[in-house]
Amino acid sequence: MKRMMLSLTLLTVTPWVAAESIDEIADVHPRGEVEVSNVAGTVNVEGWDRDQVKVDGELGRGAERLEFRADGRHTLVKVIYPKSSRRSGGTDLVIRIPLASRLSVNAVSADIDVSGVEGAQRLQSVSGNVTTEARGEDVRIETVSGDLSLRGHGDPALVSITTVSGDVDLRDLHGEVNVQSVTGDVDLDSRDLERLRIRTTNGDVEARAGMADRGTIEMEAINGDLRLDILGDIDAEFDIETFNGSIRNDFGPEPRRKSQYQPGTTLRFTEGEGNGRVRIMSLYGGITLRSE
Repeated sequence: MKRMMLSLTLLTVTPWVAAESIDEIADVHPRGEVEVSNVAGTVNVEGWDRDQVKVDGELGRGAERLEFRADGRHTLVKVIYPKSSRRSGGTDLVIRIPLASRLSVNAVSADIDVSGVEGAQRLQSVSGNVTTEARGEDVRIETVSGDLSLRGHGDPALVSITTVSGDVDLRDLHGEVNVQSVTGDVDLDSRDLERLRIRTTNGDVEARAGMADRGTIEMEAINGDLRLDILGDIDAEFDIETFNGSIRNDFGPEPRRKSQYQPGTTLRFTEGEGNGRVRIMSLYGGITLRSE
């Protein structure tokens, strides 16, 4: 009986396995490209003033190994999982890269957090959240359901964002901003934009935007509500139209019906010399236009 009990105990006890620590470093080109791939967990990337890439963290349960390879101007940091693996724990990565590096991150459910990187960025995650900064180079972010947060630091940049249901939060950007969303809400607050384009299907948009000289703002929605607060002096032509929604204009003329026989409301007017352009269109959502 004692032998049987001992055998059952040995069968039911699962040995504890310590997580494998990651500690890698390599000399790299100061303006090279760093490519990161992680399925689940977190990816934290920090820019620093060394010509090295350093990776710290812990491999998640089920991960096979970390592939770390520096070759010329390209550095790869990739978490490898067995092909037959169905269940895996998240791997947490802390990666330090040269300030001017170009950065590419591809994740599935891993959250991405980037700070201090001055090179161009391309960040992709399916359900993980993305937080980063724009520092003068192009930034491109794509998610399905993950939320996005982006803050600028004074230098003009080209920012392109695509999401399905993730919410988008944008602050202090300069230059050109393009946002496409299906159901995610968009919240923007930026005072010096040369061009702003936001398109959404069912998401709501709240934008507080200042226009650069001869700047343009374009906002389009099907069912989402659109609100634009223009910051600073206004010098633009306005073209606003909705098929079956309302238009509220807190300055300038009142909107009018397109036709007494068809739905639809339009609003066209000019403020200042009309050097810039504001175009807002919605099918069924409401439109609010204000000045601050």
